[in-house]
Amino acid sequence: MRPFPLKQLRLAWHDAGTYNKNIEEWPLRGGANGSLRFEIEIKHAANATLSSQSGFSGLVNALKLLQPIKDKYSGVTYADLFQLASATAVEEAGGPKIPIKYGRVDVSEPEQCPEEGRLPGMF
Repeated sequence: MRPFPLKQLRLAWHDAGTYNKNIEEWPLRGGANGSLRFEIEIKHAANATLSSQSGFSGLVNALKLLQPIKDKYSGVTYADLFQLASATAVEEAGGPKIPIKYGRVDVSEPEQCPEEGRLPGMF
């Protein structure tokens, strides 16, 4: 697998993996809401470890790869863009085409990021 697909898969998982079905209020329940673009969430322990692992350049670099697309298509939310990039990465790596539904809403400020510890660490 090439580095691009790995980065985009991790970005989508780390954005969505904070979802908590027991919390009803959005954005407190987490999930695929684009919150991973904020520095406060990038620095969470489960996210920060990716920058030093072999084969990963880190989530910051994945965000940098997608920013020109977001700039060109400003109507697309970060949440949708992260998930689309992941589905595209799977397909580019030889996997199946994953149907995507759009309409995710982005959090608008760092204070809406999920608290530290919601995403389980790797080990």
